Amino acid sequence: MTLNNRNDLLLAINQASFMADDIALFLNTNPHCEEALKAYRKYVALRRELISDYECKYSPIIRDNVDDKYEWSWINEPWPWEGECNK
Repeated sequence: MTLNNRNDLLLAINQASFMADDIALFLNTNPHCEEALKAYRKYVALRRELISDYECKYSPIIRDNVDDKYEWSWINEPWPWEGECNK
């Protein structure tokens, strides 16, 4: 899935994250539901793809993906709530 707008990517990441979290809650009480497991895997994979796309175009969105070989660059980009993403 390729989205060209930073805000659209953030929204899609949030939506995929919500779906994965919601299905995970269902799986806590229904661990053998194959349909839910399939849906969970789908949204986790979509989330990973969207995050990778976002990070290739803009900046790390997850601390674990920061390249800290030379410096802690996590703080270099604007935070989504600072409004820079809306430009």
